[in-house]
Amino acid sequence: MTVKDQRREVRMSAGDDDLLAEAAGLAGVSVSEFLLDRALSDAAAMVEAHRTIHLAVGDRERFIKALDGPVRPPKELVAQARRARRLKRVG
Repeated sequence: MTVKDQRREVRMSAGDDDLLAEAAGLAGVSVSEFLLDRALSDAAAMVEAHRTIHLAVGDRERFIKALDGPVRPPKELVAQARRARRLKRVG
């Protein structure tokens, strides 16, 4: 069993508190359990959405091909790197 040793406090209006209490009652759980369950579910979904890239099939194939293909840095980046090396040697 997980030890619950952390605490968060939330300020809300009486109407919001009543709504949460009613929803928790309908779910058959305490308000704390209801809030924690919903918050964790939403948090997990948000983190997953930000960690995952969803692409259409064609876009996915192009993305994989680009990752697997040879590295071709932009010409401007190569030129900038050469200029930076020359400046380093001078100084």
